[in-house]
Amino acid sequence: MKKIMIIGGTGIISTSLTQALANDPLVELTILNRGHHPEKLPANVEVLCADINDTVTVQTLLGDRKFDAVADFVLFKPEQATARIALFKGRTRQFLFISTVACLNHELSPITNELTPRGNRFSTYGQNKAAAELVFLEAYQEFAFPVTIIRPSQTTNDEHIPVSVKGKTIWSVVKRIKDGKPVIIHGDGQSLWATTHAEDFARGFIPLINHPQAIGEIIQLINPTPHTWLQVYTTLAELMQVELHPVFIPSDVLAKSQRYDLYSTIQGDKTFSNIYDISKLKRFVPDFKPQITLRDGLARYLRNVSDHPELQVDDPEFDAWCDAVCAAYANVALPKIL
Repeated sequence: MKKIMIIGGTGIISTSLTQALANDPLVELTILNRGHHPEKLPANVEVLCADINDTVTVQTLLGDRKFDAVADFVLFKPEQATARIALFKGRTRQFLFISTVACLNHELSPITNELTPRGNRFSTYGQNKAAAELVFLEAYQEFAFPVTIIRPSQTTNDEHIPVSVKGKTIWSVVKRIKDGKPVIIHGDGQSLWATTHAEDFARGFIPLINHPQAIGEIIQLINPTPHTWLQVYTTLAELMQVELHPVFIPSDVLAKSQRYDLYSTIQGDKTFSNIYDISKLKRFVPDFKPQITLRDGLARYLRNVSDHPELQVDDPEFDAWCDAVCAAYANVALPKIL
């Protein structure tokens, strides 16, 4: 029986993993989170309700528990990495830190692997994840802290899909497509991206748990099949049987937004083409093969929001902003000069 703890467990990436491990009769699963989404947790898991950053409370809850593996989905800063090392040193055989490819310098090459240098000069999120990685790797080198660093790209599920420019909700973008309104796409929509469904992430993640060669390693866990951002929007329109009305705006223009943080999310991430090399993952998990295509994932999302109208959350502020930006951009004098 493997004793596994997930810190988080109800997020976009981790919910599918929680469900898969809970269905494994050889796993004794413990979830540690703040208890905001108990409805997403299977009945047969142990739940410890606390903020992981409240070290004193967490230490009390853990008592003398020890684990075969701990997977942390809510670690975002280097000081949190330091605290986790102190908390779980000697308590787990493996600590899986969920990092991100956003920590890398995507300006150097569209081909991304584990040797791509860190250094995203646009994204504080990416910079903090990179710093956390270094804290863990130093602990591994100094006293063999059993860390495995997992780097996903954008991971989606039946409630979340990739969109280029958005406000508070994804539905607000989808609704604009459905209603035949113009939708903003960064650049010319041709930058390459990769989207991994959370169920495929879980398929690649589970074999890495307690893998004897995974300790001390950084591993990209991504569906490597590339697609463009325009493909996302075109496929959504096709599935909804409507015509797409894209408005292409340069990334450096969008980055100047005072309303939304498009500097880090667009200029620092989505503007770059990314082709992900997962040959290292395949060495650890030779039979890893993503099963959910981009089109499948988008279709599942549309069915899910249709079946659950409560997920159709409008964002009037973002909608009005899009209307204003699209109208202003249409009036740029450059076409007349050309």
